[in-house]
Amino acid sequence: MKKYRFLIILFSLGFMANVIAQDTENGNEETEEEEENPKVLFDTSLGTFMVELYADKAPLTVQHFLKLIDEDYYDGLIFHRVVKDFVIQTGSFNQEIEHQEVEDTVKNEAGNGLSNEKGTLSMARGEDPDSASSDFFINLKDNVGLDKEGRPDNPHGYAVFGKVIRGMDVIEKIAEVEVETRELPVYEDPMKHFPVDNVVIKQASTYE
Repeated sequence: MKKYRFLIILFSLGFMANVIAQDTENGNEETEEEEENPKVLFDTSLGTFMVELYADKAPLTVQHFLKLIDEDYYDGLIFHRVVKDFVIQTGSFNQEIEHQEVEDTVKNEAGNGLSNEKGTLSMARGEDPDSASSDFFINLKDNVGLDKEGRPDNPHGYAVFGKVIRGMDVIEKIAEVEVETRELPVYEDPMKHFPVDNVVIKQASTYE
């Protein structure tokens, strides 16, 4: 009788362990689903495009970028630099060509294993490698020279933190707009590759 009870207890323990293991496995699957990379949808005057952000590879940059998105910072800004077969850039000027500033900067996360390939997003910055604030650019081709140690005069590189996953045709449409050299009060030298007609970010919002 005691032996029979002992076998029942063993069977019950085994069954419970199996249930716990299944619950744990299901929980892990749910966690993996919850940890999908964040996405941002950009609605522009030339169409919409969506980007995926690599929070696992560039956590500081993605956190900083999403904060600006949540604050509606990019809404109403324009693409102020369009260099054909190179990059398009935004983050500094509104439609009245008034310079916008963000005080917070983010540490350069270049060298995270992501390359400045066509369609990727990177933070623009000044000479200080950790001076990126709000400007970002989208690569129009593979620009490996912008990677960390990509070329002698660029040892720090530019941090890739996302990629266009929908609407690359819109990016290419922006890349084809007519540009000019324009005098801007905020800069000593004229800015080249400034679009003649504004390409406006009407809204940038997280996508779920």
